[in-house]
Amino acid sequence: MADEPDNLVLVQLRDIRGKLDKIDDKLHEHDRRFDHLDKRFDEMRQYVIHALGLGAMNEMKAREMDARLEMGETLSKQIDERFKDIERRLTKVEEKVD
Repeated sequence: MADEPDNLVLVQLRDIRGKLDKIDDKLHEHDRRFDHLDKRFDEMRQYVIHALGLGAMNEMKAREMDARLEMGETLSKQIDERFKDIERRLTKVEEKVD
């Protein structure tokens, strides 16, 4: 009879150890899944950073193009005014020659 309580304790301890081993295996499996998810989130983070960088760069380029367009329009107006002035002067010279 003295052996019976020890055996019951050992049986319970073995049962607990077996359950803990299963829990440990499940935790390792979840860790692997989380590692995979962490890797995917890191990749997505890099894509988002890249996309935001491209968006900011495109915004800067668009502003630069708008500034160039404005400058081109201003130069075009100045050239038109100069051309009209030259035509006006040329007309006056032609009137004097005739």
